[in-house]
Amino acid sequence: MANFAQPQIPPGLLHDMLQIEPGGTHDSVNGGQWKPALNPKTAKFKGIVVPLSNRDLEYLPEGTYTKESQKLYTNGKHLEAGATFTDTYGGMTYTIETELTYGPLHPMCRYIVVAKGGASPK
Repeated sequence: MANFAQPQIPPGLLHDMLQIEPGGTHDSVNGGQWKPALNPKTAKFKGIVVPLSNRDLEYLPEGTYTKESQKLYTNGKHLEAGATFTDTYGGMTYTIETELTYGPLHPMCRYIVVAKGGASPK
């Protein structure tokens, strides 16, 4: 099988992102309420957050997007829907909504993300 060149985001555009790993405990004293970890663990990866284009808004079937919706590009870092990360470039925290897959064509990943606290409650 032939190896073909795979598109990559230029390293100069990528910067550090910190994936926030969920953690915490159920507080039995307060009726079993979830108590998030005070110092959650983080995992570093490289990525870039860019605005959604008009074409994205027109063709994506995943639902309604707000002005806080953006796209995250990575060179192969796989994230699950609901995962949160902080962009160290601007300090904004985002939540992954959905993956926009390229399928088996290449390892570059892109996601629809929403600024944490920016979306309307559901």
